[in-house]
Amino acid sequence: MDYMHIVTQMASIFGIVLVGFFASKRGLWAAELDRKLTTFVINISMPALILSSAMGKDLAFERHEILTLMLVAVLNYAVLLGAAAIVPRLWKVNTSRQGLLRFMIAFGNVSFIGYPVVDAVFGPKAVFCASVLNVPSNVLMFTIGISFITGGKAAAAFRPKMLLSPCVVASLLAMALAIAKVQTPGPVADWFHLLGDMTIPCALLIIGSSMSHIPPRDMWGNRFVYATAALRLGLMPVLVLICFRLIGIDPFVTGVAVVLSGMPVATNGIMFCLQYGKDERVMTQGLFVTTLLSVATIPVLAMFL
Repeated sequence: MDYMHIVTQMASIFGIVLVGFFASKRGLWAAELDRKLTTFVINISMPALILSSAMGKDLAFERHEILTLMLVAVLNYAVLLGAAAIVPRLWKVNTSRQGLLRFMIAFGNVSFIGYPVVDAVFGPKAVFCASVLNVPSNVLMFTIGISFITGGKAAAAFRPKMLLSPCVVASLLAMALAIAKVQTPGPVADWFHLLGDMTIPCALLIIGSSMSHIPPRDMWGNRFVYATAALRLGLMPVLVLICFRLIGIDPFVTGVAVVLSGMPVATNGIMFCLQYGKDERVMTQGLFVTTLLSVATIPVLAMFL
């Protein structure tokens, strides 16, 4: 693997984030555009990117490989949620921050940063892997994730319509296409690839624009935030790597899972904090610091794979 290529790709990714940041600061990017473009990405371009990952002669997976991916997805979140349950007890964090810590450990920004990163580092085939590995994320984040922040029960937060989100449906359709080995007509595949390719720049611009609205004094955080960043960006991928290596999971799938487990804090955490009246400042700091540090940590992760 060409490590300089990975570093270059990560620098390019963060460079687009900076474009969104400065465009917003200069008034070239309206705040309303963040909300509208986010809706477009989540509901249209990202599902197209996921579907396009199962289209193409060189992207085919065998049926047993897809079943393995589904098992790996369950195992991956078992490791992350297990760490989220244990680490706060060992650390003895204040009760008010335990839920925030658990959320930041367990849930990374897989959709907005994960897909672009694995596509840049591993290629289009990795996007399909990532889409399967991310299937449990929406249900878990909107149930267990909310319960972490509110201190309530996960079952009370579950809604069946969560299973019908565009990205989950696209992931299931992509798996069906791959299992059935459907040969998508060239023009159709090209259309999905063209539409899906909009996801990466749009998602990165949105992240940059969102960060421009964070007050400078709230960006850099404190020791708690940096310790949490070390857990999210360092400990979590190492735990996943050790677990998968011991079990003997395919190296390519392991690489994708490890990189996804080393993503920055999920942006949904800020929305949940605002919705349920919790400390969004800590979550905002965690998002900013982990996003910034991931530019360096993700290439380092690739060197250990």
